[in-house]
Amino acid sequence: MEIIDKYAYEDTALFFDLAIKHTLDRQDKSTIKILDFGCGSGKLSQCLSNIGYETYGCDIYAGCARSPEFNKNRLKQIELDPYTLPYDDNTFDIVISTSVLEHALNTEEIFIEVKRILKPGGYAMHMYPSKWYLPTEPHIKVPLVNFLWPNCPKWWLSLWHFLGVKAEIQKHIPWKKLVDLNYKYCQESLCYITNSQYKKLAKNIFSNYSAPMDFYIEHAYGGAAKLAKRLPFKNISGFLIGLFRMNFIIMRKPEK
Repeated sequence: MEIIDKYAYEDTALFFDLAIKHTLDRQDKSTIKILDFGCGSGKLSQCLSNIGYETYGCDIYAGCARSPEFNKNRLKQIELDPYTLPYDDNTFDIVISTSVLEHALNTEEIFIEVKRILKPGGYAMHMYPSKWYLPTEPHIKVPLVNFLWPNCPKWWLSLWHFLGVKAEIQKHIPWKKLVDLNYKYCQESLCYITNSQYKKLAKNIFSNYSAPMDFYIEHAYGGAAKLAKRLPFKNISGFLIGLFRMNFIIMRKPEK
């Protein structure tokens, strides 16, 4: 998840708090059961819990269940073979994720599982960097990796590393080793499908889809949203932000 300090986690929790109020007609937060899908260490889960929600988290990494950031009894590891979220049918009112879907190579399976564990009428809300995110891929900071995915060649990674373009945490890794690491990361840990592909999957599985980018512009904390807030024609600026930066999508599980 591309969030680096506690204040950003708190801002993200407040964004989802507003989104939940906007979509779910219920006043008492303590009765709303949330799953933070791809929770990592549980920092966002903790922030949501702090503002009153009954919050749980899951991730593919076993370390999430040992995290000191959040009540370990509320963090679970996702089963991979077969892919299964570790919860019963019709468990959650809301499932959220932020900067998670671009790492998931099995988006269709995820949407099917999320629908299964949502209560009838429940909502899935996902925030993710779009395939055409500019100017660089937001995790390894190499230009156009997301454009080229799934076929980003090693020479492209080598070129930019040779020019000194790399993520801050990678500064001290020798360039040849870093190219190998990033090539493997592109192959195994990135999945940049288009917004239209997300829309098609959502409609096939949930029978509905929305991308309320006007809401995102109004309430998100990111620099692009703050800039768009000052511009006219919010529908156009929202479309462009969803295309070239972050997209925010919502699906609702049918009542029946």
